[in-house]
Amino acid sequence: MLRNKVMKEIRQAKANFFINIIGEAKGNSKLIWENLKKLTGKDHSNTAKRLEILVNNNLTQDAVEIAIAFNSYFIDSVKVLTQNPSTGLLGSVLVNDAQPVFIIREVSESKVNKVISSLKNSKSKDVFGLDSTFLKNYKESLIGPITKVTNTSIGLGVFPRVWKSAIITAIFKSGDPADVSNYRPISILPVVSKVVEKCVAEQLISHLNNSPFTLHSMQFGFRAKHSTETANCFLLENVKSKMDKGGVVGAVLLDLRKAFDTVNHEILITKLSKFNFSPDALRWMKSYLEGRTQCVRVSNELSPTLSYDVGVPQGSILGPLLFSLYINDLPSVCTGSEVQMYADDTVIYVHAKSKQQAAQELTTVMVQVTKWLSDSCLHLNVKKTVCMFFTKRATDATEPDVYVSGEKLQVVSDFKYLGIILDSNLSFKKHVKKVIQITKFNLANFRFIRNCLTTEVARLYFKSMILPHLTYCLTSWTQACHTTLKPIQSVYKQALKVLDRKPNSHHHCYILRKHELLSWENLVQYTDACLVFQILNGLAPPPLSTFVKQKIQTYGSRSTRSAMRGDCIVPLRKSTFSKSAFSVRASHVWNTLPSDTHNCTTYHTFTKCMKTWLKVNQICEHNP
Repeated sequence: MLRNKVMKEIRQAKANFFINIIGEAKGNSKLIWENLKKLTGKDHSNTAKRLEILVNNNLTQDAVEIAIAFNSYFIDSVKVLTQNPSTGLLGSVLVNDAQPVFIIREVSESKVNKVISSLKNSKSKDVFGLDSTFLKNYKESLIGPITKVTNTSIGLGVFPRVWKSAIITAIFKSGDPADVSNYRPISILPVVSKVVEKCVAEQLISHLNNSPFTLHSMQFGFRAKHSTETANCFLLENVKSKMDKGGVVGAVLLDLRKAFDTVNHEILITKLSKFNFSPDALRWMKSYLEGRTQCVRVSNELSPTLSYDVGVPQGSILGPLLFSLYINDLPSVCTGSEVQMYADDTVIYVHAKSKQQAAQELTTVMVQVTKWLSDSCLHLNVKKTVCMFFTKRATDATEPDVYVSGEKLQVVSDFKYLGIILDSNLSFKKHVKKVIQITKFNLANFRFIRNCLTTEVARLYFKSMILPHLTYCLTSWTQACHTTLKPIQSVYKQALKVLDRKPNSHHHCYILRKHELLSWENLVQYTDACLVFQILNGLAPPPLSTFVKQKIQTYGSRSTRSAMRGDCIVPLRKSTFSKSAFSVRASHVWNTLPSDTHNCTTYHTFTKCMKTWLKVNQICEHNP
């Protein structure tokens, strides 16, 4: 009796432990994963193992020595790249008063309140020992002072010096853990500075969206209505539509060395002036950039601070936006080719009759790109910049060479772009294999703890640790053939059975009904239809509307029923390969939906209607 009681108490304690971990994470897969790594003994972080770094040819575990070594390396590695800055792009442009001028305006307390509430929860301490959680908990007392300091900064055109100090944490990448060059810096800026940054960033985004001075349409990074999914989707659409006409598509995937860290401040200010910034706004931006310092923290020990005078601040809110403006004119030098950017992830590609012709054209384009990079004080990492030729079928022919500044680029058969492994035949076999590998690992952890979880917490784990891996950029890689995708369906069904604690022999249709979930096929259709709705209603990047269009109702003459229903035009493609494109497949899905679903006025309403319709029409796959 006593033994049974003890075992019951142990099981209950274990269940409560897992429930607390997953419940407190509130769907944050990063937090869940960090805790699970500790529980399963897979935590390889610096806290789990004492750091040992090579300093002056001697291994040391002294935290202060290591922190100093890291700080010196992070600063010096950028200085090497920025020793001889170009002056070819300097010279501000006069303000055009006939067009909207960007002026940084003062903010209200209600605005500051909203910005503080929108900050991500974090317990990472800045140089003052503050974090965003503290700011949120005591915002009622802090709103007034923060608003006053923010408006004083805007009025004077000066960014407070005390907000320019960053604490750096060194994160191991790969290779020899004793080598400082195998670590990357993660910056923690003063949390209050992010409130000011967000206020200014929102005003700047509004200026860019409501004036002729806007970001290039091929910039998909860090913009509202843009994402890695829409970036991948557009790239694949464009490549497949070109390949449908015959020939090949050759692409160069640029890799820039420390792109954000090497931004030249003078050149950036010059480029910002071309977006019609007022003199006061330029003065504030210059103050924001200059005079910054950083120190490195290792095991609660801090290195002495060092100053730096290049780059946009890492970990900042304004940094990615300023970098996007910095490289905004890159497409202007890529004549005869197409460019797609996601911050510093840039693809330059051409359509040609043969690989040889594509290689020649890319070599010519890269001459202009190299000059532009030099003028902009950015540095191409030629060893990591690669070339790939997209073709419908694999060939054994020798790949032609593409050159950059006399150096030959590596030609690859596959490349990871924004989280998706693209291969030269767009079969997505390697990507599907990777998704299955990650999902099965998380599924093994799910099995390990499932009996300790309530149904509600198990659903939370399923939606935060399984589904995100299966649905990331789903509109892109599900263009693979049925045979390639079949293992994914199998893994999805296994996850459903673990969720409901059922054996493999149990059919998943019962689980779908019980938990009101979509089958794999319907999940793909749902994702496709959602993106189509966004494209048709101006909630997605405008370039995608080139491929997804609604039939037009003609007034004064007869309109077809499909046009009146709001159906899409299904693009005409010649080959089976091109018919697998998102625009073709998703248009067919859209045209099967009822007209009242087409006519939803908001995205939220559409998603609810779409899920309901799919669940009602979900057919059981097995025979009773």
